[in-house]
Amino acid sequence: MILNLSQKQRIVTAALYFSALVALFRFINGAVTLPVESSPDSEILFISGALMIVLGAYVVEPLFTKPSDAIANSVAVIISLLGLTSKNTFIGYHLIMRCAILVLCLGIISIFLKDSVNLWSKKFAKLAYWFTITLGKSKVIFSLLYLAASYSFYATPGKTIQFISVVAFWICITFFDIFGLFIQNISKLRKFLHSMPGEELGQAIGCDNPLLYRIEIDYTRHKSQPVEYGNIVAIETSPNVGSVGMVINTKFLLNKKWLSIYLLQNNKREIIKIDLKTRKLVTDAKSIFSNTNAVYRLIEKELPQELIDQILGSGLYHNKNEFIGYVSHDSNISAIHFTILRDPLESRIKISEGTILKTLIYEEETLYQVIDGRTKAERLENFDTYGYTIGIARKLGIYRKDIKELNINKWLPDIYSPLFIAFSKTISEDTISQIAKNAIGRLPNTDFEIPLKDINAIVTHNTAILGILGIGKSCLAFELIKKILDKGIKIFCIDITNQYYSENGMFKYIERSKISFDLPEDQKKALKESKDDPKRVKDGNPQASGNIKDYIQVLGEDVKSFLENEKLCLKIYNPDLHPVSKGVAFKATTLDDLTIAEKTRVICERIFTYAMHKGQSDQARYLIVFEEAHSLVPEWNSVANEGDKNATNGTAKVILQGRKYGLGSLVITQRTANVSKSILNQCNTIFALRVFDDTGKSFLENYIGEDYANTLPTLEERHVIAIGRGLKLKQPAILQLNDMKLIIENVPPIQENNSGSTRP
Repeated sequence: MILNLSQKQRIVTAALYFSALVALFRFINGAVTLPVESSPDSEILFISGALMIVLGAYVVEPLFTKPSDAIANSVAVIISLLGLTSKNTFIGYHLIMRCAILVLCLGIISIFLKDSVNLWSKKFAKLAYWFTITLGKSKVIFSLLYLAASYSFYATPGKTIQFISVVAFWICITFFDIFGLFIQNISKLRKFLHSMPGEELGQAIGCDNPLLYRIEIDYTRHKSQPVEYGNIVAIETSPNVGSVGMVINTKFLLNKKWLSIYLLQNNKREIIKIDLKTRKLVTDAKSIFSNTNAVYRLIEKELPQELIDQILGSGLYHNKNEFIGYVSHDSNISAIHFTILRDPLESRIKISEGTILKTLIYEEETLYQVIDGRTKAERLENFDTYGYTIGIARKLGIYRKDIKELNINKWLPDIYSPLFIAFSKTISEDTISQIAKNAIGRLPNTDFEIPLKDINAIVTHNTAILGILGIGKSCLAFELIKKILDKGIKIFCIDITNQYYSENGMFKYIERSKISFDLPEDQKKALKESKDDPKRVKDGNPQASGNIKDYIQVLGEDVKSFLENEKLCLKIYNPDLHPVSKGVAFKATTLDDLTIAEKTRVICERIFTYAMHKGQSDQARYLIVFEEAHSLVPEWNSVANEGDKNATNGTAKVILQGRKYGLGSLVITQRTANVSKSILNQCNTIFALRVFDDTGKSFLENYIGEDYANTLPTLEERHVIAIGRGLKLKQPAILQLNDMKLIIENVPPIQENNSGSTRP
């Protein structure tokens, strides 16, 4: 019988057999005496043979016999036989001697011929090897010596019981290994009673990745010990050695419970392993697929401090409340695919478009943003399936709180790296208020604020706010305008809705006394009188007809007056209130009204003329805001007449050339398809709110990419996809915008306008 005993167990077994041999020797001789020179030959051979069987089987050659072991055994037998004083009385002397010599010779031959290239020599070497290890085994060759000595000495009248006893001792060692079985069962009992850290929960039945294992529990047997998310367990990887893991998901199927276990790693990315017997850390590199794959619950309070420190230092356990899944295959440098393991309902926040995730790249915490997801199903048993979700997240980079900026982190995380939700557990009102003061928004559900990198870039390199009606474009525009005004930059708003000059408009963000609305009333009255004056019709010269020249002059004076008034910072024009006419080609006696687009061009050109007069500048000076830009600068295929096309081209020219004079624009529209692309393409900074139309999505793909563009129809309110030179962003990101209450709460009370302008 061959038992799988450890080295310690074999030593204990050999010691037990030695003790039994001493007891047996005392029984057959009546006293314990050593086999010295005065002892009979058979007695010496008997006890020597017994010792050699025990030592050979449990110490020297417990698992297999080598030819060198067989040679040593045969030499020992030969020397023992040659040392006998009365060879004729030893039964089987010549047979045992010949057998020992044969083993010796065959052992030597097998060693010498083991590297032979000759076919017949190889065959003979194999045959010699088989006979050597079979006959030269300690249990075989020393058994011959032991049995011969027992028969020669004890098979005599009056010693029948002694003879039966020594033969029974040999049978116990050779065929049944009584003591070996005893030691093995004692170890199993001790392991069952004392060595395991807790109740056996079940077995590992699957491996989804090198760190993630599926455990099957018979729920009807283990109801007394509930297992929940975050519990620590050990999966037995080899006898008494377990890999420490954390429960990250549970599933139920009929009377069975399925656990997902994620193995914990230390700061060296090594799996934490525990000696299940001593509950101490071990360094074992064996696979998890052991004989049993048993899983045990670890009770944290019963673990040694060294192991607790390792567990607490594991990134997964330390951030267990934020754990959501792991990085899966098909990930690349710019985006990762991830498998969601934890039920979102158990998390503190829901996963959706814009959710911020974090993982490690080269030991640096890197942020990702969820942009898409899809469902899959897995088979648990027979025809039963369980669904799960695969997400896609774009890399944002490393957020540096000291400079409030996202820095690029090259490469991608290791596959199967744990993934965590990055959100602030508690954000104080003071923190939120401070963010609103310093930044345009923050990464969703975090305190990672995203400030405007450079107000000059926001102005001179042009900015666009795009989104459907009622989604918050104007509120974002008001906030941007306020932050730009705080930098001393003067702003012109072209607004045909009168929204900006109202109680719900810019009055909430800046003092009314700093706002000038439209042209003075007397100027508008004079324009109205001259608009339809028949004297303004110049027969044969339509370009000189109408009051457009008066309009240009009035606007020029008004722009100059506003820009030279240090008390004013915001000028609002409503071209719809400007009565202006022009001559019509080929219709000598006809006047026509200037369109909104044509009036917009005149306003922009007057501002540009003044900016040119002030000279070139690297710093932003003036900003033109185009509210409802689809009406002010329409796309060529959306215009009603050729005049609007020329007007839009003229406005685009102003925007294109205005940068070197410190002049820029802010374009706001709900109809991206109807806005001049020659103007939108000049906008370096983009704020994209919810958008449904395909034209808008297609245009924005050039700025934010297809994946972010696909999230536009489902963006939450007060959320925006932002990108551009004006922000501290090197790639697009979904931002959570500030609460408007925090922007307007520190604005002084509304005062009467003393600028000379009046409301409409």
